[in-house]
Amino acid sequence: MDKLEKKLLYILKTTGLIILLLIFQIIPVLLFNIDLNKLSLLQKILYLLITDIILIIIYILIYKKDITKDFKNYFNKKLKNNLKTSIKYWLIGLVIMISSNYIILILTKNGLSQNEEAVRELIDKAPLFMIFESLIYAPITEEIIFRRSIKDITNHKLFYPLLSGLLFGLMHVISSINNYQELLFIIPYSAVGYTFAKCYQKTDNIFSTITAHAFHNSLTLGIYLLSKIV
Repeated sequence: MDKLEKKLLYILKTTGLIILLLIFQIIPVLLFNIDLNKLSLLQKILYLLITDIILIIIYILIYKKDITKDFKNYFNKKLKNNLKTSIKYWLIGLVIMISSNYIILILTKNGLSQNEEAVRELIDKAPLFMIFESLIYAPITEEIIFRRSIKDITNHKLFYPLLSGLLFGLMHVISSINNYQELLFIIPYSAVGYTFAKCYQKTDNIFSTITAHAFHNSLTLGIYLLSKIV
């Protein structure tokens, strides 16, 4: 198998993983003719939780060898330094994201993307489930796809983080694009994705970005929950 054939296979593999991420929750609905409208809120949450756990297991099994190696290398005697690297790149992405969101707020008078509004609505309805989604599900599945899988396609110093960040940003707004203003939110999401990709390039360890992603989601989730209490 030559390099071109390998690249095509990696592109198909990554595309399949992205599609699976987007549609996996509705596959059981179609296969078993489940009517989600007839389920109670608790039943819906349990359904989503089960499908998400299954998807996490699928992604981990696909990259089992690399994930096992990265886990041992990240959570070792150098854990403190590894955490510093994760936090460093997360903070860089956070600053860029906040800055770009502020500019979007000035331009559109709306500082929240529809994706963020949908997330906050779910937090209000099922906070414990969203803690799992934010701190475990999203960091693991999204980092495996948008950092580890895309690295198989290209690890070019400049193109890899750009592609990784752009696809990451697009994924977060694709389901809610209904006007040009919503497209602007690709920028802050892509900024975080870009810095996560640079972190992965530097460390060659997926847990560096899973950790950074979890830090980011913990902060945004914590601030929102605190605002509800105060």
